[in-house]
Amino acid sequence: MSLVFTGGVALAYTCGVIGVHRWAVHRRRAKAEGFPSLRWLDWDALLAGMWPASARTPDGTLTMPEGGPGALALSSPTPPGRDAGRALLLEVVAGRPVDAIDLTRAGFSGGEARWLSWLSERSTAPEVVLERLEAQPPVSAAEAYLREWLSLEHRATPLSVEWQVYASKRRLNLAMRRFGDVPCLFFARALASSKLGFTQSVLDDLGRAVFFSRQAPFYVEAVLAMPFVHEARPPLFRACRDAKSAWGEDRLDEAVESG
Repeated sequence: MSLVFTGGVALAYTCGVIGVHRWAVHRRRAKAEGFPSLRWLDWDALLAGMWPASARTPDGTLTMPEGGPGALALSSPTPPGRDAGRALLLEVVAGRPVDAIDLTRAGFSGGEARWLSWLSERSTAPEVVLERLEAQPPVSAAEAYLREWLSLEHRATPLSVEWQVYASKRRLNLAMRRFGDVPCLFFARALASSKLGFTQSVLDDLGRAVFFSRQAPFYVEAVLAMPFVHEARPPLFRACRDAKSAWGEDRLDEAVESG
């Protein structure tokens, strides 16, 4: 009887500790309104080297399914003879599966076509894409970024969130040692911290992403769309607000150059 009683007390204590921890995580995340902009995808990072990004400001008419400003690559003029390629890129971004053969015919190399076809399946078959990414070490920062985004979005459940966050941060730190201070990796690490409501860690990595991207529109918008940054980290908010206000001048410069 004493063993049963002791076991019951231990179980109740464990459940209580877990419950208190879960409530604390929920409260921190609720205070930050769920860190909404950390779920965006940086498409310029994912399309790096595959499509020219000559635009300096995002196209406001582009709709990115995960949220965020239009990718600079897709905001740039379409290169001559690449209309079919751009149409397929829009399908990839929209999350509609695209065959690698069609991408190759549109002018993408074999490796680019395979990568883009994986990206196109991120919504319809995330576990399949994750298995492919986990089959070998990442060969680029973009691969490491996509793997952690998918892992945190689809595998971080209330029962596994601590382990998923720990494993994701460990892999991201290894990727940073290999690929350097790549903004999208800091952004992914901020997403990992947000799963446990670690607001200060989120802000630290958001600031690093803005800095190392040289105030790229994607990260500037991600900061400005976060509901608490103006109170929790005023200098970061002001820097991003000032950077966005300068976009109007960039658009004027682009219009003069194109005219």
